[in-house]
Amino acid sequence: MPDDERSELRHRVRSGDRPPSPGAAVLRGGPDTVSLLKTHATRMHRAFVLDGAPIFGISVFVALDDLGPASERGILSDQLGTYSSIHICTVGELLSNGLDLVPTFARPHYSILLPSPDDVARLAVTLGRSRVNKYAQ
Repeated sequence: MPDDERSELRHRVRSGDRPPSPGAAVLRGGPDTVSLLKTHATRMHRAFVLDGAPIFGISVFVALDDLGPASERGILSDQLGTYSSIHICTVGELLSNGLDLVPTFARPHYSILLPSPDDVARLAVTLGRSRVNKYAQ
């Protein structure tokens, strides 16, 4: 898709959301590899710009509530319920590793923004090894 046909991600950024706490769980369906993360980051690059600038990014969910659909259990059983394996880290781990988190699309979806597709290796280390999703359907 040519640059001029990319959608502006800013239109899909939720305004008014408070930043999630550093201890909030960041959840991604897996298993992921550096190669797969790079493919997904490039896919976002082809589809979106942010404030007119090219971006690379990865979709995740953040546990924003203790109970309900935006809780860790709610996300794992609903949005990620078809994934038998998942990756979990915290918001604080992402931020301390120099990765940006933006509230996009419907709550509790977020996008991790990467400076370049080469930064997926750093993201993969931050996400850690895959774990069993005990709420998978």
